[in-house]
Amino acid sequence: MGMARVSAPTPSLSRAGAPARADTFDHLKGNWSGGGNITLANGEKERIRCRASYTPAGTNVKITLRCASDSYKFELSSDITSDGGKLSGSWSEATRQVAGGITGTATPNSIQATAMGPLFTAILNVKTSGGNQTVSITSPGSEIQNVTIALKR
Repeated sequence: MGMARVSAPTPSLSRAGAPARADTFDHLKGNWSGGGNITLANGEKERIRCRASYTPAGTNVKITLRCASDSYKFELSSDITSDGGKLSGSWSEATRQVAGGITGTATPNSIQATAMGPLFTAILNVKTSGGNQTVSITSPGSEIQNVTIALKR
């Protein structure tokens, strides 16, 4: 009886006393692919194909997003940690060799984040419903103004 009393409450509480989400990003795990549209700074729109990979580990997730259109490609990597739904982390983009920080919020079905770089800021919205995911990236004034992607697992 004494052992059950000692071990029962600890897994469900974090240091702050709130429910712990050790599997915060587990529902994203794996490879996703799909396509969408990209709007360039000059107003041109192109179809884009993307692959995303999520590798969760507790309250941390590593994300790789590779996308290509006829005239444009990017390879975004990020390492994000959730602390009670508040996000922090870093990102890098391989083809342009730029990097920066990420802040934002996460709920079980969505991530809203701001990625800051030396010359721009991008707003990212990721909504997940089962095996479907929509990704929206907006970065006014940059080379890519808007990206909208629909991914499936």
